[in-house]
Amino acid sequence: MKKLLTSLMALTFIAGLGFSASSMAMKHMAEATAKACKDKKPGDMVKVDGKDVKCPEPKKEEVKKEEGKK
Repeated sequence: MKKLLTSLMALTFIAGLGFSASSMAMKHMAEATAKACKDKKPGDMVKVDGKDVKCPEPKKEEVKKEEGKK
């Protein structure tokens, strides 16, 4: 029983590390994409970390903020 609990705790710890590393990578990719697409139109292709990425459509919240500034 003790071995089972120890192995379950170890698996949970390892899964947590993997999840945090992947979420950090996704956050970095999203920030890099946003920076690269700053002056581009939605659908334009840009290079981010050596990969071709299509610029996303702006979120509705961002569009409202930009309209409020004008």
